[in-house]
Amino acid sequence: MANKAVSGARSPLNLVVAMALCCFFYVLGAWQRSGYGKGDRIAAAVSRQTACGDVAAGLSFETHHGGAGAINASSSLPFGADAAPPAFAPCAAALADHTPCHHQDRAMKFPRKNMVYRERHCPSDGERLRCLVPAPPGYVTPFPWPRSRDYVPFANAPYKSLTVEKAVQNWVQYEGAVFRFPGGGTQFPQGADKYIDQLGSVIPFAGGRVRTVLDTGCGVTEIREIAIWRKQLDPSAACPDRPPVRTCDDANSDDVWYKNMETCITPPAAAVAGELQPFPARLTAVPPRISAGAVPGFTAESYEEENRRWERHVAAYKKVNYRLNSERYRNIMDMNAGVGGFAAAIFSPKSWVMNVVPTAAEICTLGVVYERGLIGIYHDWCEAFSTYPRTYDLIHANGIFTLYKDRCRMEDILLEMDRILRPEGTVILRDDVEVLLKVQRTVKGMRWKTLLANHEDGPNVPEKVLFAVKRYWTAAGEGTAAEEKTPGSSSVAGMDSEE
Repeated sequence: MANKAVSGARSPLNLVVAMALCCFFYVLGAWQRSGYGKGDRIAAAVSRQTACGDVAAGLSFETHHGGAGAINASSSLPFGADAAPPAFAPCAAALADHTPCHHQDRAMKFPRKNMVYRERHCPSDGERLRCLVPAPPGYVTPFPWPRSRDYVPFANAPYKSLTVEKAVQNWVQYEGAVFRFPGGGTQFPQGADKYIDQLGSVIPFAGGRVRTVLDTGCGVTEIREIAIWRKQLDPSAACPDRPPVRTCDDANSDDVWYKNMETCITPPAAAVAGELQPFPARLTAVPPRISAGAVPGFTAESYEEENRRWERHVAAYKKVNYRLNSERYRNIMDMNAGVGGFAAAIFSPKSWVMNVVPTAAEICTLGVVYERGLIGIYHDWCEAFSTYPRTYDLIHANGIFTLYKDRCRMEDILLEMDRILRPEGTVILRDDVEVLLKVQRTVKGMRWKTLLANHEDGPNVPEKVLFAVKRYWTAAGEGTAAEEKTPGSSSVAGMDSEE
């Protein structure tokens, strides 16, 4: 009886404690679901945007030669919802070929001595055009490779001057709605293929030893002879009967951005003069620079892990955009290439990648890019890139906006990306979630359609991936900034449009 009395006395107390705990966790859960604080709102938005079952169907990466339907630039997110996103107007139709750092009128103001006027001369911040460079009226998706090597739609480059001025030289022929490139010209009277075969008789093109080729465009001599010179490892051995050429004094030979050219040569460092494997083995082999410890922060082991990391990233990209497995993308750019991991992971003989090493990067890796058999260039993304509008089918950027934070405006980088990306081209951005939400908000005014996806390791990783497609639109006509929207089937499935 005594034990029963004690048990009865404890029962109400246990009930009170249990009810108190239930109330506490209910209030805690309600507070967490309320979205209080920016972090919770961002997490909720990302979760909605990146539901596993909807990612693959959320964005169309197909090309539609006929144009685009009336779609808006992006889906909505609550980031910055209290302010309207910036709206970027189209530039005038006459600026369809605008290349900011190679403007002819500006170039002619510089001296011709040493060809200074042919160098990059970028506009000041006050002179920059912050508008969207339009495609010419009637622009269509270029032909797939290799047909694009021989044929270009006339609407994409509507200028017949070369077909008239160089008509007898067989450079380019205008045939109906296309330009045809026969591969002739004064340099190649029998065609470029015959010329390459002639070179192949004395240069070992086969076997993967010759991977990267530079065509300086200097032509050939009148007697059409071919001179072949092989660079020596020891510069003094090249011409023993002449004084040796002065070697450059700069200890950092890779620091070349906006440096004056000097009459000197840079000898190869002993640490990086190792043997390169034939291609394609060169693509994944440890480069001599890394084997020799000449690249800070990289060892052979960390380099191989970097390659595996990018293989995982690209595999995740292909789950969202299956067109990465096809011939959809010929001209690809990586805006922050590092050691070329993305280019190696996405490698295909039907495409090529321009690997850009930003001048703002802490480690110089361009030498590694070339030792892998890839091509690349230095560039400061606070300035325009030296290329024609609509050059690239796909642009990839890893951490580019975090790298250039407080260096220049985000919208200037995005506008340059829009300029060099062709209509219906694709963008893949990898960065911190808060950065990408700002980007997503900005490109709403640039006629891009977007989809935010989780990191392949799960939603708790703060790094996310933003996929975007530049919608199709063209200039309406010469001298006007109005846009022509050709009816077509370009659309983004599974995403709500906004007006």
